[in-house]
Amino acid sequence: MNFEFGYGEERLETASSDASMEVSRGNLNELTAIFDNLPELDPEQLSDDIHQMESSQKRSYPFNGFDFVTMPSIEIFAQPSSTQQSCTKSESKGRTVRFIHGVHNELNGEIYDCPAIRISEKYFNANRPYFICVTLTTVEVNGNCYIHPCPLEIHEAEYQKGIGHFDRSILYPINANTVDRNGIMKFDKLIIIKATQKDLKSLVPFELSNEHQTTTKRPKKTASNDQLKYLQLAFSVGELRNPQLFQPFEKIFSDVMREMEEGESEAVQSTQMSNGALIFYDNFQSDKIDLTKWEFLEGTGENGWGTHQKQYHTGSVDDNARCENGRLVIEARKQQYKGYRFTSARLRSRKTFRYGRLEIRARLPPAKGTWSSFLLLPVKRTYGNAMWPENGEINVMSHLGRTPGIVRSSLCTKKNNPLCNSILIDEVKIPDGMDHFKTYSLEWTPDRIEMFVRLNDTDENDTSILAFEKHNRDWKFWPFDQEFHLEIYLGVGGDVAGDDIDEDQFPQRFEIEYVSFQGYNYT
Repeated sequence: MNFEFGYGEERLETASSDASMEVSRGNLNELTAIFDNLPELDPEQLSDDIHQMESSQKRSYPFNGFDFVTMPSIEIFAQPSSTQQSCTKSESKGRTVRFIHGVHNELNGEIYDCPAIRISEKYFNANRPYFICVTLTTVEVNGNCYIHPCPLEIHEAEYQKGIGHFDRSILYPINANTVDRNGIMKFDKLIIIKATQKDLKSLVPFELSNEHQTTTKRPKKTASNDQLKYLQLAFSVGELRNPQLFQPFEKIFSDVMREMEEGESEAVQSTQMSNGALIFYDNFQSDKIDLTKWEFLEGTGENGWGTHQKQYHTGSVDDNARCENGRLVIEARKQQYKGYRFTSARLRSRKTFRYGRLEIRARLPPAKGTWSSFLLLPVKRTYGNAMWPENGEINVMSHLGRTPGIVRSSLCTKKNNPLCNSILIDEVKIPDGMDHFKTYSLEWTPDRIEMFVRLNDTDENDTSILAFEKHNRDWKFWPFDQEFHLEIYLGVGGDVAGDDIDEDQFPQRFEIEYVSFQGYNYT
């Protein structure tokens, strides 16, 4: 067995002949104390007690001073989608990673687009630690169920919540970090890794208790090799008797999933995609900004572009935006202009885009109070009563001078926007983005949007910042099926950038080497 948690940077490894345990130093004593105080239970007696409780509507079960009123239960709140895409080990850490996604469900304003289970309050409020063990399994193979040869992984950020590996499964503690206000635990960072030839050589039995088996939607019996295309998630609730023994009280299975073939698209199965032509490209090699490709957006927008920014965007091709040494330079200056203390520029592409790959190579301004960004905004109002947020916003890259080592990507829709205190946003650390040019990109299809950054020019894979999938939802979640303009700007101050401005560091430059957009054709 392998029991591994990642709580912080300082870690302790302890090895034995048949097991290894990895926890942070700060939690080792606490975890050891938990194991030392666990009662020695007879497994057969425990199984008998559980079985009796299932047939009893109300039964007091003394367990180390805590009385259960009937055995608590778990239930699946959001099933995984019927098809899933696996990735290689290297892809799981790069731009092509796809998490296990789920059938959309909602409760009390919370959105569930991944597998999720509802957990009994008695597990959550118990005076001892309980866990959910998640295992990827086969469906029946020759009458038996096995741990699936495709390894199950989690995103590294999950270690901060105390989530870790236990043997071939993922172990989630039941606590306030993993269970939301609806009593639901989401599994939104699970990854299916492609099985290697070595993985396929043998199957490890997954021991099941018939009393608790609730498998549904089993496929018709096929040859074993074909059956390995089908997978299920097994959720087991229980406790750690010791670092090598997880004692399950109850198990429940998800609906059956199918691993997609190479190149198969889940949500666009009736649609074929081909790479189209390079429909837009500008490497700024001319002496002046090409006004057949770009237009200046002058002024302050509405309320400082919605966030009370302190600059006035001009149309000056000399002071605030120009081509210089083969680069587009957008320059924010400290100068009085029409009642504002700063000037800058905001450019919008005359070309419109829908579905494809956008690439922008840029170097970011470092001063506190700056806000550099490139984003896509809709050409016209197609949905709802307002352009924003009903018709969407794709913020490919946003950088704030007050958090210089971080870039962010975000999406706004009617259901996910700052006005309803919900926004789809994530970030990546990029400490040298002010000193060196980095390549930022967007992959946009009819069913998926994902933003990336290439941290180093020599990297084989780009780093994913944010991904979002349609899952057959309506325009309130997915208005991204229409034409959008690209806008590039440098702002100063306001609600987002902050009014603590390094004024003595101005002028500030936002530099772009090239912008390209390759369209995708769907038939």
